[in-house]
Amino acid sequence: MSITMPRHFVLPERPPVPASARVHPGRPIRALMTNPCETVGVGRTCRSILAASVAAGYRADLVTARFDGEAPAGLPVRAGVPSLVRYLPFGRRLTDEALHRRYLDALDEGDIAYLWPSVPVSVYERLARRGVTIVTASVNTRMAAAKPMLDAAYDALGLPPAHGITEFRIAIQNLRQVLCTAIFTPSPATEHAFLGTPVADRLIPTSYGTWVPKLLPERPVRAPGHPVTFVFVGSVCVRKGAHLLLEAWRRPPPGAHLRLVGEIEPAIRARFADVLDSGTVSAVGFSRDVAGELLRADVAVLPSLEEGDPIATYEAASHALPVIASAAGAGRIGAETGVIDIIDPQDVVAFRDRLMSYAADEDLRRARGTLARAASLGYDWSRVGPERFDRLFSFLAR
Repeated sequence: MSITMPRHFVLPERPPVPASARVHPGRPIRALMTNPCETVGVGRTCRSILAASVAAGYRADLVTARFDGEAPAGLPVRAGVPSLVRYLPFGRRLTDEALHRRYLDALDEGDIAYLWPSVPVSVYERLARRGVTIVTASVNTRMAAAKPMLDAAYDALGLPPAHGITEFRIAIQNLRQVLCTAIFTPSPATEHAFLGTPVADRLIPTSYGTWVPKLLPERPVRAPGHPVTFVFVGSVCVRKGAHLLLEAWRRPPPGAHLRLVGEIEPAIRARFADVLDSGTVSAVGFSRDVAGELLRADVAVLPSLEEGDPIATYEAASHALPVIASAAGAGRIGAETGVIDIIDPQDVVAFRDRLMSYAADEDLRRARGTLARAASLGYDWSRVGPERFDRLFSFLAR
């Protein structure tokens, strides 16, 4: 059946949960996000995991500085003090202290503290002194592993590093992780980065995912001469390999167009101005209409140097787009299913050849897109959200 036809998809049933995973089925999971829980980025990931887990029967709640939009059904959310206070002198410190105090006071014996990025190390320390089970996630690769990789990338471009990772931040992250009982690792890259560390035995392999659309609208038949659109979703930066993509695009496939959906790093804008202004590239900046961009595209590209588990890849796959990605950009779905076309983006000649192949072959694009769509069904949040806590309780029961 052609992927241009609208089709309903049924999510596969989740495998039975091992009995050991339900040792403490009523043990609450208390999540804390010091930053606002927004409807995009990490905030969207957090709410998706918690919403899916609550729907599957887990007890969970969330304390956050601010919760944008409507709270998912069944998920108690406690937001911080009024946001106006945060803009007063020392307001951020006062509001964060009040938020953390509220969270710590609400924790009962046996509760699980699920801490998201931005939670200060002082909260970890206070929880550890109380003997609370602390769980966090390696949202991105450990900074200690990411920094030398990104330093080398900027150096190769003749640019000073702009990734923001410092030795101080590395030390704080290491301390947070040492204080944890367990750490979710959403991709092979994040797992690999923990090899040889003091916390290597605390890892719980998981993945991220997406809300897979159950019905895809019909894709219009390509008009003669209409360009093949390659889409890149995410920050257009060195970390995500945008410089490698733009270098390959100095000789774009005939009749192809590159669509960049995300803010462009200043260094990328300056170094690749000729490519960005060539007429074969359009940059929309940050957009909330990612689904629309994916439905209008033909191929997704993500040549990241470093990632946690890129949700952009899951979203592209769920919209029946073939995906060309680095191993980091392919994430867990690429490692487990083989539906992501994995490349070495440092090999610019081979990268360019792969772009050419997809631009020239509509049958290839449709076939790979169909495979990606089918595989994405196994990574719907309704499945991977609760599986995360199934694995946590199995880990705690060892």
